[in-house]
Amino acid sequence: MKHEHKEWTPELAVRTEEILSKAEKSKPGWIVGVDSALYWVLLFLAIIANFIISVVLVPFLLILKGLPLYFSLFFIGASFGLFFSFILHSLEQLEKEQHIIASIFIPCIALINVGIFAVLSNKLIILLKLATPPHNAILVGAVYVFGYVIPGAFMHLRKK
Repeated sequence: MKHEHKEWTPELAVRTEEILSKAEKSKPGWIVGVDSALYWVLLFLAIIANFIISVVLVPFLLILKGLPLYFSLFFIGASFGLFFSFILHSLEQLEKEQHIIASIFIPCIALINVGIFAVLSNKLIILLKLATPPHNAILVGAVYVFGYVIPGAFMHLRKK
């Protein structure tokens, strides 16, 4: 963790780093456990939320086609991505590896979920004999995941 502030002297910045490092090392074991558990609970909730969003997308996939569908997918993905990225970046105690795991694992799960539900909605379109053409499951998943990762990428770039 590197702290920089325009009005701080280099000595004050170093001293602040030392104080924060000492405080981190002197945390009781149960707080370290809570920090770790919070990360895993967040990861689990993100997986569940992605599944729920995939289910919610089915009516969109049944009714919309073309640009309105892809805009909706992008917007829903970006909204959830912004929410998840905000929470993830608010947990300051996360290790770099934990950020990487969450940043790769959750979008992969989202891609798989949305792709599966796109295939299922295509089957439903055929069964219900709807006028909506079947969708490309890979493109549907990719647009959603692209929207999902954009807020996290911006937050990451803004931190640097």
